[in-house]
Amino acid sequence: MRGKLYAGDYHIHLIYKRVLISELLHKGGLNHPVFQAVRDGAVCMVNPLRCKILYKKASFAVLSDENNAHLFTAAELDAIRAYIPWTRVVAERTTTFAFEPIDLVPFILKNRERLVLKPNDDYGGHGIVLGWTTDPATWERAVETALAQPYIVQERINVPTEPFPSFVDGRLEVADRMLDTAPFTWFGGYMDGCLTRISTAALLNVTAGGGSTVPTFLVDRR
Repeated sequence: MRGKLYAGDYHIHLIYKRVLISELLHKGGLNHPVFQAVRDGAVCMVNPLRCKILYKKASFAVLSDENNAHLFTAAELDAIRAYIPWTRVVAERTTTFAFEPIDLVPFILKNRERLVLKPNDDYGGHGIVLGWTTDPATWERAVETALAQPYIVQERINVPTEPFPSFVDGRLEVADRMLDTAPFTWFGGYMDGCLTRISTAALLNVTAGGGSTVPTFLVDRR
């Protein structure tokens, strides 16, 4: 099944580690003993500090921005177009959308229902604004915020829905829920587990209260 990889779809334990690193940096600075021990090679830190680069949602803009196309092979560009949503850092600039030139900020304002704004370095759904769930005035304020702080704008991807059972007031009910499956893949060769979330809310984020994680099963015919 082909699908788009959203900015922020990372392993849950990495998110917890990110919070810890941010708190250490905020409270202790770069001279905190933990950071010093990592620099000195005195400890082995799984997922080292440089992995924080992957938390920056702007990494998706690096991949999809036409200005960086020369950095990738033809095969890599095909993969980016197939799996990475159109993403740009919010700024007063010209760029392209669907290979057509656009003035980015007016384009964002005009295409509210097909775009989402996300802070570059945050988690848990904080600061995310789904254009199709807001009114024009709220969207304009969100764009102003995105121009003043590091933000990305990303195209809307339709999330599939499937029926799921749940208990409501002690009774079993089956209702449609949005489904987000994030497989853990390496070089396209194999998959080692996946994270699956379901939600009735458009902001499909567990920390924000807009969803829940569910187990994933591979069912073979007997």
